[in-house]
Amino acid sequence: MGMPRKKPKSPPIMSHEFVIQNHADILACIAILIVLGLVAEITAKVSRVFVFLQHGFIKNEEGELEPAVGKDAFPIEFTRGYLDIFTVLFQAMMLIVVHAVIQEYIVDKVSKKLHLSKTKNSRFSESGQLLVWCIVAVGWSAHLIIKNGFFSNISALWEDYPHTIIHWETKLYLLVQMAYWVHMYPELYFQKARKEEIPTRVRYYTLHLVFLAGAYALNFWRVSLIMGMLHFTAEAVFHASRLLYFAEKNELAEMGFTIWRFVFPIVRLLILAIGFLTFRLGLGRAEIQEVDFATGNFNSPFVRIVCLSSLFVLQVWLMWPYTQLIVRRRNEQEELKKKAAVLSTAKPKPVGKKQKKDGSFESTNGVGGKSGKLKKN
Repeated sequence: MGMPRKKPKSPPIMSHEFVIQNHADILACIAILIVLGLVAEITAKVSRVFVFLQHGFIKNEEGELEPAVGKDAFPIEFTRGYLDIFTVLFQAMMLIVVHAVIQEYIVDKVSKKLHLSKTKNSRFSESGQLLVWCIVAVGWSAHLIIKNGFFSNISALWEDYPHTIIHWETKLYLLVQMAYWVHMYPELYFQKARKEEIPTRVRYYTLHLVFLAGAYALNFWRVSLIMGMLHFTAEAVFHASRLLYFAEKNELAEMGFTIWRFVFPIVRLLILAIGFLTFRLGLGRAEIQEVDFATGNFNSPFVRIVCLSSLFVLQVWLMWPYTQLIVRRRNEQEELKKKAAVLSTAKPKPVGKKQKKDGSFESTNGVGGKSGKLKKN
């Protein structure tokens, strides 16, 4: 009889390993408690801040917008405010749970079949998660852009600024965008990210969060919708190609990287063009000298210069590693061509026979060695 197998010991409660293994269940329980708080009147006020969108407006009998505080009707139009921080935190908790579900039931199952190394497995998981988000972001933002008519009327990006009133669906998207990049910070701990990868990932997450939060706070969310859709389109192509590369689908991966090398610089140029058109030309027609915090008008020359210069610096910073990659790839191709040319000129001569004075034939191997003699009859 075989010895009974020992069951693996579960880690101690509230230890690091316990939290990492069960972080999705823990946060799901906390979220359920917050939602259940809506049942009781005592805790409902606190739970609403986390669960529902805040700073809403409803239309009165005269058709004018007024704050929805104490009203029974569900608000459709919203503005931004400090209570949005709590909504973002709650959404980040829910995204951690969704992240864990995608990781366990999709990404991990695929990576196990590929038998990747630790480094490749970490990058595969990162690209898998980001690809899902990029696809969602592109589809959602494209829907909002079409719904608001920004494609057909590009001047809507700066007309009637400040854009303080936001439709509920647009505000939900903007908050979920910020919540996604907030939830990526604790994921570094939950996914046991490698130390050498942490600085690069933190910088990547922070850039997205800062620019999205800045556009939301300064009421430039309309232009951020289009820029975000363009940016995440290029990111989706890159991460899809990266996944194909790790899956050893070399032909498809090379095709995807070729498309990405074409799309990436075009996206950067389009973002710069839209930024210049909006901040320099469009908003410049109705600029104010000082920021008006009461009305949410940040259309001052200083703010516009900071926004446009930050946008320009970011695009140049993103293009720098891309340019290095293209130059390095071109140099590698030139070296391969040179090696192929050297090998083609150094081909051995074909084997032949030459007749000696005594009438025998000597077979040569084209390098100078002798392979044998044949006597002439």
